Amino acid sequence: MDFAFHNGAMSTSQCRRLAAAVRYAAAQDTAVLVLAGGEVFSNGLHLGVIDAHPDPAAEAWRNITAIDDLCRQIIACTGQLVVSALVGDAGAGGVMLALGADKVIARDGVLLNPHYRKMGLYGSEYWTYVLPRRAGEAEADRLTTDCGPITAAEAAEIGLVDRLAAPDRTAFPAAVLDYATELAADGRADALLRRKRETREADEHRRPLETYRIRELAEMSHDIFDDRHGFARTRRAFLTGRPLGPATPETLRLPDPRLPELTPVN
Repeated sequence: MDFAFHNGAMSTSQCRRLAAAVRYAAAQDTAVLVLAGGEVFSNGLHLGVIDAHPDPAAEAWRNITAIDDLCRQIIACTGQLVVSALVGDAGAGGVMLALGADKVIARDGVLLNPHYRKMGLYGSEYWTYVLPRRAGEAEADRLTTDCGPITAAEAAEIGLVDRLAAPDRTAFPAAVLDYATELAADGRADALLRRKRETREADEHRRPLETYRIRELAEMSHDIFDDRHGFARTRRAFLTGRPLGPATPETLRLPDPRLPELTPVN
């Protein structure tokens, strides 16, 4: 499945369309489902659509719940092996979306930015589940607090990438196809799927997947509606290319004690 969103930004409607495509693909009689992004795999939320909306906070909330729905479908897909294929860079929620898959193949030279803090966000996309399960709690904490980029090769060393492909962009689709074929060959997919279901069941018993989402969205509600870390002005500075500048009463909203109702997962 190919998807290519400009600069990797994924609006609410784009997330919903991709989620519908994933549902359709997951219903087919195939062993492996490949999620292949474009020149940029994904950078998560569409900051431009959010900022241009008459109610940016409401649109940001719709956007984050839509991408969470998509990520949950990927994580909970137990009928097929899911492979994320990164020919281009990924950042923030886009990294976490990729990590929701069973396997990740990335082109050597790709950069990952697995963090949210520089944008004034706690983050969601089930990152508190998918990142520690691959890299461990300590490494997950380092990646999300140091807020630096890592190469695909470095990501492979710490378990975020399973297969490192050659740097040549033109050769990458063939490398992805070879990897998917390898995973499906000789009954390997069946064994991997059994292990996947067992692991997902054990993880769910230990702590339901929904609780990760609830906790993350509770934090995100403060960042989006209370603007506690300056998401609004940081977003605008990023989009306009202007210096961030100091916080002022006009650029930093006062906290709102109301917690918005969390969107349930169907």
